[in-house]
Amino acid sequence: MSKIHDKIKKKESALEESCSSTESEPFICRKYKRNEETGLHEIETMQFSDGSDLNENTFKAAVKRATGASNPAIGEIILKKVAQGLSANDIEIRLNEASALLPALSPKDEAEAMLLGQFLALQDSGMKCLRRAHHPSQEFYHQERLFAIAQKLFNTANQTIQTLLRYRSEILPTTQIIPVHDDGKAIVDEEPSSSRPLNDSEEKISN
Repeated sequence: MSKIHDKIKKKESALEESCSSTESEPFICRKYKRNEETGLHEIETMQFSDGSDLNENTFKAAVKRATGASNPAIGEIILKKVAQGLSANDIEIRLNEASALLPALSPKDEAEAMLLGQFLALQDSGMKCLRRAHHPSQEFYHQERLFAIAQKLFNTANQTIQTLLRYRSEILPTTQIIPVHDDGKAIVDEEPSSSRPLNDSEEKISN
């Protein structure tokens, strides 16, 4: 019985370690203040969502997680562009939503961040249409129109994700090169490259 209990404890501790290791990283929260002279909203304070220290290195790491950009200036531009497409009226809410949602989707580079930003904007607009369609004051005609618009937005969002997957598949190897010998044995390359030219004795097999 003691051995069984020990195994259970080991499994529980391993599960706890895996859960703690997969905790999401903090994202940057910005607070804006309106400049009465210029009429523009300017950043007043920045802090991490979990209250941890925000310095130059952690700021760069957070921006890279959100946008895939090694240059934080480029990453900030991407975040602002993505935030422009979200439906919230307040710029502070839009930018903080973009900072929170993009890292959850793990963009690998700037192009993926822009595609994921399009997906978020389309998804957000589609949900806004559904919310308005379900409002008690909406008549049937307007509900039908809003449902149709939402469907188009969600379909376009799905197409955007398909585009992202195709983009990622161009980076990752998608084929295996298997040399075929006279003795009937085949050896699979450990690191196949789709750009390597094929010989007469090789077959190209799609994954």
